[in-house]
Amino acid sequence: MISAAPALAALSIAALILSVRRPSAVGRRLELIAPLERRPRMPWHTATDRDLRHSGLGLDADRLVATRAVAALAAALGAGILSLAAPIGPAVIVLAAYAGAVAPAMLVEGQARSRRADAEDATVVLVERLEALVAAGRPAETALSLLMRRPTGSALLDAVVRRAVDAHLLGAPIFRTLAAHAREEGLLTCATVADDLERARDLGTGSLALVRERRRSLREGEQARRLEAASQVEGKLMLVLVLCYLPALILLVVIPLFVGLLAGLFA
Repeated sequence: MISAAPALAALSIAALILSVRRPSAVGRRLELIAPLERRPRMPWHTATDRDLRHSGLGLDADRLVATRAVAALAAALGAGILSLAAPIGPAVIVLAAYAGAVAPAMLVEGQARSRRADAEDATVVLVERLEALVAAGRPAETALSLLMRRPTGSALLDAVVRRAVDAHLLGAPIFRTLAAHAREEGLLTCATVADDLERARDLGTGSLALVRERRRSLREGEQARRLEAASQVEGKLMLVLVLCYLPALILLVVIPLFVGLLAGLFA
C-alpha cells in the first residue's frame, strides 16, 4: 500500500517528462505532412482543439497534456501522503491520479460550453440590430459590416462576425462565409440565420421579413428557456430547504422520539 505511492509518483513524473519534451526531427517532418488537428485523437484526450480555443484559458494541446500530467502527479502524491496516515489502499491513489488527469479537460470543456452558450444568446442581439438597420433601409450586407464595430457581449461571436466581414472585404460572399465560420465554431443559431439570409438573397426576396421572423422565433425560444428555468426554481428551493432542515429535524425530533420509545419498551 505504501510502496505503491512511489511507483505511481515515478510513473506520473515519467509521463510529465514525455509530455513536455520537444518533438524529434522525424516528428517535425510528420507534422508537416499530417498536422495534429487531422490525426486521430488519443482516447484520453477529451478536450478538442475547438474547446481549447473557446475556453479562453490560453491553453493549447501540449499545455493541456502537461497540465493534466501535473494534476495527476499532484493528486497521486496527495493520496500517497494520505495513505501514510490512513489505510486507503492503492486503488484510491489510482482513482485520485485519474481524477487529477480528467479535471483540467473537464474545466476546459465546461468553459468552452459556457462561452458557446453565451454566443448563442448574443445572436439574438445581433439579429435585433440587423433587423433595425435593415428596417432603416440598409442592405443586409452593409448592415452586417456596420455591426462588426459593435460588440454583442460575446467575444466568440464577435470574432466570428469579424472574420466573415474581413473575408467579405476580400470578395467572399458575406453570408455564406459567416455561415461557414459559425458552423465551424459550433454556433448553429448564427449559421442558420446566415443561411436564411443567403437563401433570401439568391431568391431575390426581401431580407426584412426574414430577419423579423428569425428575431421573433429567437425571442420565443429565449422566453421558453427562461420559463423552463423558472419552473425548476421551486424544486431546487425545496431541495435546499430539505437539506437545511432535515438534519435538524432528525436530531431534535426523530432521534429523541426514537430514544423515548426505546426507553418505554425497556422500562
